[in-house]
Amino acid sequence: MWFLDILRCPDCGHDVGGAQEALRCSGCQRSFPLRHGQLDLRASPSGSATVTLRAAPSTAVWPPESAPPDGAYRGPLRERTNARHLSILATREGRLDVLDWGCGSAQYRPLVQDELGHRYLGIDIAGDDADVLADAHRLPFQSAAFDHAITNAVLAHLTNPFLAVAELARVLKPGGVFSGSAAFLEPYCPSWRTYFHPSPDGIVHLLTTAGLRVDGLWAQEGWTVFDSLAAIPGPISGPTRWVLRRLSVLERAVGRRRLHPRNIARGGWLRAKQPEEIRRELLAITGQVDFLASKPG
Repeated sequence: MWFLDILRCPDCGHDVGGAQEALRCSGCQRSFPLRHGQLDLRASPSGSATVTLRAAPSTAVWPPESAPPDGAYRGPLRERTNARHLSILATREGRLDVLDWGCGSAQYRPLVQDELGHRYLGIDIAGDDADVLADAHRLPFQSAAFDHAITNAVLAHLTNPFLAVAELARVLKPGGVFSGSAAFLEPYCPSWRTYFHPSPDGIVHLLTTAGLRVDGLWAQEGWTVFDSLAAIPGPISGPTRWVLRRLSVLERAVGRRRLHPRNIARGGWLRAKQPEEIRRELLAITGQVDFLASKPG
């Protein structure tokens, strides 16, 4: 386990060390078990943490319009993996220590390790596939431990996303990169227990409040609000889902030109929209927002 030397106690913040079978906090002396190759480093249920936030509202400034580095990764994909974020990782040099933040079934593991040649560590609050069981609000790692963090639709499941993103920023090295997706216009699914579906402005606010710089913001490809309503389990009927899928195709086809009646008076009827205008409109109706952020050096 390559990550044993970056562990810290999620309760008191002291270093965790010792043999794999007998890891112990050097401060509070709490022991952390290793079962079937998985470390349990979850914070104590009675633990608490605080985060300092600005009292005044901030203006969420979007990054300049830019094309994502799609196509840099040409390897295979697995369920619940995102080629865009693998491409972001593929553009970086050297062998990196990569944190999969809320890894679920760790579908990114073979792609990050075998296809891209980086060191991978998956964390989640529960499940059999994470390397480390951990609470995103109290990460059991030393500061500046990771070069890169990747995530897929985790923010919606966090009870305090400001605290969790601040923790993620803490464990990133200066110059480190955080990329992923966040649910926006997706329907609520009781079995998945979601709390927050941040808008693009909300994502920018979350990231910048944690001290990160937002370098990219895009609508997730092929996943408008119509797609999400049609695909995610819920009370919507089968015929309505059929209509929603076709509405999504129609919107993507016609949304690149000015077809609103007000454009007739402006002399812009049927004219193509500018890339920045298209980006903002897609971000307004996307099911998930893709983001790219970095920690200033």
